[in-house]
Amino acid sequence: MSRVYPESFHPDYSRLESTPFTRKRLENLACVVIGAGALGNEIARVLGLLGAGSVHVVDPDIVEATNLPRSVFFCARNSIGQNKACALVEAARAMFPGTDWQATGREIADVGFGSLARAGLLFSCVDSDLARLEIAYASTKLGLPVADGGLGRQNYSHGRVTYFPARPDQACYGCMLSPSRRRELLELWQSTVRPCQAGDGAADDLVSTPTMAGIVACIQVEFGLRQFFQHEPAASARSIEIQIHPARKLEEFLIPVSAECPFHGFEESLRPLPHAGCTFEQLLNSAHSDALILDWPVCVDARCLECGAQWAPMLRLAALRRRGRCTKCGSRAILELQTIRDIARGSSWLSHTPAALQLPPDHLYSMRPPQL
Repeated sequence: MSRVYPESFHPDYSRLESTPFTRKRLENLACVVIGAGALGNEIARVLGLLGAGSVHVVDPDIVEATNLPRSVFFCARNSIGQNKACALVEAARAMFPGTDWQATGREIADVGFGSLARAGLLFSCVDSDLARLEIAYASTKLGLPVADGGLGRQNYSHGRVTYFPARPDQACYGCMLSPSRRRELLELWQSTVRPCQAGDGAADDLVSTPTMAGIVACIQVEFGLRQFFQHEPAASARSIEIQIHPARKLEEFLIPVSAECPFHGFEESLRPLPHAGCTFEQLLNSAHSDALILDWPVCVDARCLECGAQWAPMLRLAALRRRGRCTKCGSRAILELQTIRDIARGSSWLSHTPAALQLPPDHLYSMRPPQL
């Protein structure tokens, strides 16, 4: 897409110098926007106006006609049928050429930790509990704070913005879930037994308006950047809740750490691949470790319970359980025969490369400490 502005266009950011959003801070800001729907579009718009240094947009879905009335970047071009992240970034590059834009048309759990670690702040704009929990896991593993935004499901005139500092002593999104809901999502994600309820909490029938998306997204950027730039050691996980109708209210509250949330106190170290084409054995040798833990378990062997076909999905367990289908008959009745959760010295996968399991090349791997 061609540029919206001429080459001579140079924004004057001088009026922002007396605010927390100074030129130096924004030029050095690298962030990831996860979800390119109504909220993600507005987040990207505000970050572009502020002149953020780089913005990486992540979303696996495609643009539909219902997205157009709520998404400013999709209205700028014929984007229906295209990947949301790619369509947003193409339009944003033309409108805000001073920002380095990048798109990934995948789910957040399929993005390598190495790519995420280059950012300073994550903006969560998803409508799925599972996606939020996956973001919380990556956030706490990498120490990346999250500014999360959500639109009300029962009341479209309601929204919430939450800042998670990504510290072991502060709450993450997992801490906000009830024990039963957290257990259900973790079972979908990694357990050996398929959960009875496979829904991930996605709001397929979510009703939202461009006005509320704009309000919540602007608060999300304002609140998130202020918390991020303050660098307060004592900063706590906290939410701002806004409602326009039927009553008008704005409330702020702290979020306590849940003693049952498993995302606090990780002991594994994170290691990149020492070189391209590296095998798991070479990775273990370079890290002086006996085993690595797959953050997202991968199903490598499955059988259809309808037609009996057997194949190697090479999919994250959560992805297979949510949208997997038999390659022969299309049935969703799938029996998981083998799932890889870790790779130790005696594993048959030791001589394989991570690409054999469809793992991202820029991932940071969780290495289990040697047993004493």
